[in-house]
Amino acid sequence: MEAGIGKFRFKINRSIRTELLVIICLVGIVPQLIIGLVFLRNYERQSVESRIRLVRNQCLIISDHLYTSGYLDAADNEIIDSELAQLSNLYDGRVMIINSDLKIIKDTYSLSEGKYMISAEVIKGLSGESASTYDGNYHYIEIITPISSGRDTGEYVGVMLTSVSTSETDSIINRLRRLFTVAVAAASAVVIGIAVFVATKTVGQLRKVSTAIDNINEGFGEEEIEDNPYKEMAQINEAFNQLLQRMKNLDSSRGEFVANVSHELKTPITSIKILAESLTAQSDVPNEIYREFMDDIITEVDREDKIINDLLSLVKMDRAGSNLVIEKCDMEVMIEGIIKRLSPIAQKAKVDIIFETIRPVVAEVDITKLSLALTNIIENGIKYNHEGGMVKVTLDSEPMMFVVIVEDTGMGIPEEDLPHIFERFYRVDKSHSRDIGGTGLGLSIARGAVIMHKGAIKVDSRMGEGTRFDIKIPISYIVTPQEEHDE
Repeated sequence: MEAGIGKFRFKINRSIRTELLVIICLVGIVPQLIIGLVFLRNYERQSVESRIRLVRNQCLIISDHLYTSGYLDAADNEIIDSELAQLSNLYDGRVMIINSDLKIIKDTYSLSEGKYMISAEVIKGLSGESASTYDGNYHYIEIITPISSGRDTGEYVGVMLTSVSTSETDSIINRLRRLFTVAVAAASAVVIGIAVFVATKTVGQLRKVSTAIDNINEGFGEEEIEDNPYKEMAQINEAFNQLLQRMKNLDSSRGEFVANVSHELKTPITSIKILAESLTAQSDVPNEIYREFMDDIITEVDREDKIINDLLSLVKMDRAGSNLVIEKCDMEVMIEGIIKRLSPIAQKAKVDIIFETIRPVVAEVDITKLSLALTNIIENGIKYNHEGGMVKVTLDSEPMMFVVIVEDTGMGIPEEDLPHIFERFYRVDKSHSRDIGGTGLGLSIARGAVIMHKGAIKVDSRMGEGTRFDIKIPISYIVTPQEEHDE
């Protein structure tokens, strides 16, 4: 197929309430049906087996009388006829006596006397095999009873074929089936009621979360969801409340960020305006003062440019990883270049920079973005240090990863601030950071660049001792399926 032809996807909207309702109904009703059917089937089987045993015992007794009375030779014994008739009437059945010649000499229905019956069951009976069959469709049992010439002779002179009705058993089973149907229907109604109640209550809790989210989307929902007695729902509510609290913090931080950035952007412009107005308000300004004012204006312009560049870098870090320009880079050369650019700042702050390469690394990275990230971290180590301090940068490699460690002997970061230092709107010491001249975006930019490279960044710090950043990035950039699709 052509590349431009897309795939059709069918989306089915599933309902948790419906699924819960179906599952509870299945769990509550299906076992009842299975148990009832098994019970009826076992009852029918046991009833049939009990009837077969009872009739066979009667047949064995009569079969002994048949031989001892000579009934097979002359079927005119009134006592035997009475026993056969009684057996037939008692079990609502039919009895036929068949001699060794396969001739029917007695039929309690008086329909087949004098005829011959040739069947596999009769022949087996003449061989001494007893047999019984049950026909559930026509509701009768057929029993073959061999007639022996003696207890120990092993000779069989005839067969007693008895057919009895199972209508009584069927009648009981039908009554049980009707009773079972009523019981299952009543139980099913109860189960369905419970299922509707449970499903509605469960979905009702989820709808509270959904309503709260909708309220937030509409801009007026800020209330947390109350605790729930159910463990799973309590976890969902807790996760929602944590997310809501994080959104509130983020919104508060964003407002603070806007205020800070507005101040940072406004301050250089105000300074430039004051300096320019001072120059224009004076006549015959000496060259020395004019040059001094122009130097101050250039400094403020550079400060404004730094703030704007940081904001643009932060926006770029929000884009997908497909915006990375991946190329092979000698990491030792990159870091040496960064340190060279930052050396004037370090010399001014009287901070030493030490670079150590344990293992040389050539990696696939976006040189611009990763260089910016490392620059921000190293520059922070210089700015937040003290005179005579040190910043040490170490390059090493692990299987499939390379490691950059940046350690400083600066002031350190308070423990309560460590979890938040990578948040884009978070600043640890706002007044001190402003005096140093930072925008509070450097670490957020650095983290974004590392994550875009499928890497990880970790920080450890102690107040008064210094801070350490561990950065791990894959040596070979791994393209995800989504990035391949975007390309």
